[in-house]
Amino acid sequence: MIARLSSDDYKKGVNMITQEQKDARKKCIGGSDVPIILGLSKYKTPYELWLEKTGIINEDYEENEYQYWGSRLESIIADEFAKRNNLTIEYPDTIKHPQYDFMAGNLDGFIPSLNAVLEIKCSSQYMSHEWGEPGTDAIPMPYLVQVAFYCIISNADKAFLAVLIGGNTYKEYIYNRDRALEQFIVNACVNFWECVLNKKEPEFVNSYDVIKKYPTHESNKSISANEKLILQLQKIKESREKIKNLIDIQEKHKFQIIKEMQDAESIIDANGEALLTFKKNKKGTRVFLIKGEA
Repeated sequence: MIARLSSDDYKKGVNMITQEQKDARKKCIGGSDVPIILGLSKYKTPYELWLEKTGIINEDYEENEYQYWGSRLESIIADEFAKRNNLTIEYPDTIKHPQYDFMAGNLDGFIPSLNAVLEIKCSSQYMSHEWGEPGTDAIPMPYLVQVAFYCIISNADKAFLAVLIGGNTYKEYIYNRDRALEQFIVNACVNFWECVLNKKEPEFVNSYDVIKKYPTHESNKSISANEKLILQLQKIKESREKIKNLIDIQEKHKFQIIKEMQDAESIIDANGEALLTFKKNKKGTRVFLIKGEA
């Protein structure tokens, strides 16, 4: 038996995050928070997440086009998974950890016959190299800890991840529970939530965290240079010089490629796969993009 979502169901919001659920997420740790807490996110730091969870700042969330289409395709990918595996998928309400009720999540799907979580992803073609052999757990680490978290809170035996890469390549992966990894995740979540409850800031991980904490300066305030700071300043100067030299080298090679391409859109390999593209964006500016770069 195959459970399917119709387009009408999707428009009504079946298996979509509601505003009420979004508000509730501020009061707990969800699956998408776990990569951030573990320092695996390229988009947000633990400190930024802490600011949101403590209510010091409001989450500035505006769905971009990539996220919009990811949401729209979610039901289609889930339907494909159900059809290929002849399985019924259920869509449970928010699930909470039996011991730590601040750990909660909204599953993309649950497979009762296998006691398994179903996670759905859309991935850019340029990130296809991050996906390993189908049928394994060779998936990007942020997704791996996310599905591990869902297994923790639901006590599922395993998790399946169905992904659509580049809009036309469908693959399936499986996560079999790793208790050591999951204990590490639980410990990190508990420690982070204690920081939230006690209003204790987590460690800064980059300059942007510091600027968020101290958005302006205090006039006429100075600190004295010490040996450590002088050494770090010297390292910055050395690094900038190296970067400048590398940029010059990069630009020379880039120029030679662009000169050869002229008005061509891409360079392809022997299999017809794009190695890089050089095409106009929405603003009308040609962008030089090597495959695998975000």
